[in-house]
Amino acid sequence: MINFEIYKKGQKIEYTRYIHSFDKENINTLFIFHGLYGRGKNWQSFAKKMSQNKKTIIITVDLRNHGGNVFNENISYSLMIEDILNLFNYLEIKKTNLLGHSMGGKLAMLLALSNPNYINKIIIADIAPVNYKNYDNRIIDALLNLNLRIVKNRNHADELLLNHIDQKFLRLFLLQNLQLIDGKYSWSINLTAIKRAMIDLRSFPKMETNNKVDIKSLCIYGGKSDYVNEDQFEVFKNYFTNIKFYKIKNAGHFLHIETPDEFYEVSKKFLED
Repeated sequence: MINFEIYKKGQKIEYTRYIHSFDKENINTLFIFHGLYGRGKNWQSFAKKMSQNKKTIIITVDLRNHGGNVFNENISYSLMIEDILNLFNYLEIKKTNLLGHSMGGKLAMLLALSNPNYINKIIIADIAPVNYKNYDNRIIDALLNLNLRIVKNRNHADELLLNHIDQKFLRLFLLQNLQLIDGKYSWSINLTAIKRAMIDLRSFPKMETNNKVDIKSLCIYGGKSDYVNEDQFEVFKNYFTNIKFYKIKNAGHFLHIETPDEFYEVSKKFLED
């Protein structure tokens, strides 16, 4: 079972409390899927704020080979869909909302296309249902090549990565996956499996069950991001016939972090309409 956290009334709650507090159809439940190199805790502030509505339950998920989950040899969208369906069954989910960012957005789209009976609404954050080419392995190679035996602390790890990754925000985001156990640093993310699957994770696989769906959908994208542009709107509509688009002008790819208030308000309005 993959890791997950549940939020209700602005607080994290235990699973035993959850099973006594959700409605039969779960339409007020929102599952959040993080992006590549991310984890559910990235969405903790958003989840607490969104769950302040007494009827809303937020579930943040650590996807396969992320967030301290037990490492698996393989990672793919089909395997992640299987993980999520197992989680749905475990939590007795019948119908729910989804929010996915980047890789998590592709997962949300593919889950909605392959298992639409589970999905009420879907929010897609700064990703399109297309193949992204020319991936630079610089980031994952920098992490794999970091000599963890000499790392003294996170600040030291940040200094070591500086020559390979010049963006401070990105380095700190990546280093959230550095964990100290029994005095030794290790990664809580399976970098080897992710690198091996990178081409597939950058693609949008053609699944046999892919069809057009009428699920109410919203794509929120950053005006400063290269991941979504207006030329791709028709591609979205090939899959999602009931989709709208919202551009956050001053945001890049990490729009939920760069412009959290606007991202929250747009998401909240969509879910409540």
